[in-house]
This record gives sequence, structure tokens and C-alpha cells, in this order.
Amino acid sequence: MNGLNPNCLNDFLFSSATEKQKLEYILSQKMPFPFAGKNGILLHGTWGTGKSTLAELLPELFEASHAGEWNLSQNICEMPAANRDSVMTDMFRCGGGLSITSIANAVYASADKVSIWHQSNHHYFVFDEVDKLTVGAQQSLKAVMGVKRCMFFYTTNYLNKVDVGIQNRCHLIEMNQVVDLASYVPLGQAILKVMGLPSMAMNSQAIEAIAGKAKGSMRNFMDEIVFSAVGLGGVMPQ
Repeated sequence: MNGLNPNCLNDFLFSSATEKQKLEYILSQKMPFPFAGKNGILLHGTWGTGKSTLAELLPELFEASHAGEWNLSQNICEMPAANRDSVMTDMFRCGGGLSITSIANAVYASADKVSIWHQSNHHYFVFDEVDKLTVGAQQSLKAVMGVKRCMFFYTTNYLNKVDVGIQNRCHLIEMNQVVDLASYVPLGQAILKVMGLPSMAMNSQAIEAIAGKAKGSMRNFMDEIVFSAVGLGGVMPQ
């Protein structure tokens, strides 16, 4: 973590090891991306599981992967994201009258640029809650995804409301509540350390209890861990 902000793949939880492994293969460049008509990653699941945060971080993780400063044979899940200031991402908060025209103009304008200064040699586009786009806008968006040298990152709480054409052009990554509550313990301990406490200031059972109460919401989980840490004398990082 960078302070209390997620900064690597290990700062997120996934519905299964397979979901996480696909991102590991892509970021370590063992699996080509874009490839075979797939140039998108679609994160789906319930509220508060970190989808939007990860979608915004993925361009920075791709930059770190392609910068040549991290040994890709090492644990890619520990690779810190590139500095946000070094990455230019087009961010779309879907809904609220967002039109396909403004989306298409942004994508085509990027495609017309002769040079790309990103390490991956691709442009990055993030669409938060893509299901909020109209049916017509989603159908047009899948055509826009055909533009070369572009990567698309989507989030949704309702996979069934996302156009199947968009889904087909994406790797689908599920982010729902993790069944094994013990998976939350390392994250809880990391927060304790960031706040100046020993990682064992709270025992595993206490962290698991908070995870169970959060019901998959990383927002609620982190809030409760921080609350408990403050009570134990922890201090928020500057």
C-alpha cells in the first residue's frame, strides 16, 4: 500500500485465485494483451469490492510492467504501480447523460496521435459503471473498441446489463466477497503497520470478524480496521 491507498495487485481481493491469476499473467506479459480481439478488462461484482479503484490503477500497473524496472519473473502481485503523474488516462464516469459521441471523439482523437509516450505504447480508457450507458451507447462502444493501440478498463455491479459484445472483447474478472475470511488478514495487518502499530496488534480472529461483517465491501472493511487501529493508538499516515 501507498499509505492507505492500494498500490499493487496484492492490495486487492478476488473471488478466486483464477480471477487474480489472469491479471498476473497479463501484467507479467506471460499472456499477451491486447490479443485475439480482446483489448479490455471488465471488473464485475458487488458494491465496494475495489473494482473502481483497481480499474483506475490498472493503467499505472501496466506502465510499471512495461517500464523495465521490475523483474517480471518476481512476484508481479507485489509490483508497485507507476507514479500517477506519469500516466495519462481518459476517465469516464458513466451515466448522467454521457454520450457515445464524446466517448468516440476521445478515443479517435487519441488514435490520431502519431506518438504515444506510455511505456506500453497504448492509450488507456477507464469506464466506471459501464452498465449505466444506454443500450445504444454500449452497442456503439463495442465498435469503438476496435481502435488500435487502446486498452479499455470497465467496472460494473450488473454484468447482465453490459452488452455481450463488450464482454466478448474483455477479460472478465469477478470481484465479489471472498469466502475464505482469512484472505483479509494480510490486508488488515498491512493497514495496522501503516498506522504505526505491530501487525499483530489485532489477532486474526478479530480481523476475520470485521471481514465477515463487511460482507465483501472493502470500504466497510478498511473503515472498521482503521477505527479499531485508532482505538489501539494507531495514527493515520500523512
